[in-house]
Amino acid sequence: MRASPKLRVVSLHRPGGTLAGLFGVGAILIALALQVLNNTNAAVSLSIVVVLLAGFTSAWRFKKHGIDPLALFCFCFVFYDGVLLFRLATVSNSSVLLYPSSFTTETYAIAGALCVLAVGTVFLTALAWESTIAPFLKHCKSPQETADRGTWFWSGLCAYAFGVGLYFLQFGQEGGYFAALVMGRGDRFELDATGLSYPYLAFVVPGIASMCYGSEVRKSNAERVICYGLVAVWCTLVLLQGDRRLVLQAIFTVIAVLSVLRPAALKLKVQTWILIVVAYFLFSIFAYARPLIAAVAASRETPAGAVSELIDSWSTDWILPEHTELAGPYLSLLSAVSSSTEHLYGSSYYESLPAVLPKFLYPGQKPPILSSEFASQMHRGIGPASGWGYSPVAEAFVNFGVAGVVLIFVLWTIFFLVVGEMRYRSASGIIAFAVLFSEAVNANRIDFRNVYGEIVYFIVGLLTVTCINAILAGLVGGLLSRKIPSPELRTLGRASVLATQL
Repeated sequence: MRASPKLRVVSLHRPGGTLAGLFGVGAILIALALQVLNNTNAAVSLSIVVVLLAGFTSAWRFKKHGIDPLALFCFCFVFYDGVLLFRLATVSNSSVLLYPSSFTTETYAIAGALCVLAVGTVFLTALAWESTIAPFLKHCKSPQETADRGTWFWSGLCAYAFGVGLYFLQFGQEGGYFAALVMGRGDRFELDATGLSYPYLAFVVPGIASMCYGSEVRKSNAERVICYGLVAVWCTLVLLQGDRRLVLQAIFTVIAVLSVLRPAALKLKVQTWILIVVAYFLFSIFAYARPLIAAVAASRETPAGAVSELIDSWSTDWILPEHTELAGPYLSLLSAVSSSTEHLYGSSYYESLPAVLPKFLYPGQKPPILSSEFASQMHRGIGPASGWGYSPVAEAFVNFGVAGVVLIFVLWTIFFLVVGEMRYRSASGIIAFAVLFSEAVNANRIDFRNVYGEIVYFIVGLLTVTCINAILAGLVGGLLSRKIPSPELRTLGRASVLATQL
């Protein structure tokens, strides 16, 4: 049984739909080649192509598969690459940007061409998947589990509690949670790098997914209140520390579970789009409000004074893409295409595979992280270097050139397609789908090692939750079997009573 409503995409599934899709991509690539030859306004044209092609792929996937990780990946690609390039190409000569370097129109054009190539690869790979692999997997789908004795909720609660405990242990190295509120985020990152790193996310996020699944399957209002209350507690804890991404991650985890169990509640309406826009504004403004949290925590400012200062310093620049978190990763792409550097030939990928091991298990010194090196290169002034991010297009390009963009985005597309299929594979598959769903956003903004490391730790957390659930299910099943006699025993019992009466 499918978790989302069965909706058809006429343009891609009627006869000739595939040919029309290929023709459209071919026309875009021809237009791309013409723009590269005459790149006066190439960046603007290419940014529009990125928005249209990524937006179409996202809409197609959302319509056919509901809340889908590949659709979310393409939706984020629209803003991280398409909308941002359009803004950079149209305001770079008349606006003061946050970038420490300036770039030529040719650099913007080449970056746009690589983005078109990347999103075109995603579309064609998804189209090939739908034509070949998806029909086979459709017949292999297993029915979702509907019976649950409450063990998923309680196993998730155990994992969540353990993860929050690790979270406070992490801050214990910095003097405690409240002491860390006074620090800047960059200073806290430097302290984290020198101390032990506790994998709290590996248990918190699977715990949230498991609690949400258990409470929704059982339709228990009490468990729902506990689940969503604890999600709110977690979001408050991380938001006070300035971590917007972790808030978004928890929200997406809940949305992913609900998309399978209560898809009707997540239909996109006008109110939904308004909520998305408001959330973008609030998250963008929060980036400028974070220093005020430290001022209030250090008693240098009152809450009312902090709010007044925020209102007085308000600027519309705060919500423009080139002044928000969206601008950080794109700098890596512009830098990669504007400078002649030797290819890494996959080192940033294959060196990441063993780098997830803890320091005491890793043989020798871990190789530097691509995003951290880039942040150090771009950093100006005093203070810690952090916050630039890294584009997946840039990482593919610096490793293998133009061919690398095609290769890596084929692999990213397959990964998110596989994650999307997990929701049709019983309870554990739904929980795994929910836990990995937010990586569709993360993969747009940071290098492979960080995304890969988080995925590996999530898998460890998922295995832990699954083991706890199996233990609890065994205990509950054993207790129930003792209290409720089997049908054979009940039959023998009735027979013995009748024999006594006779």
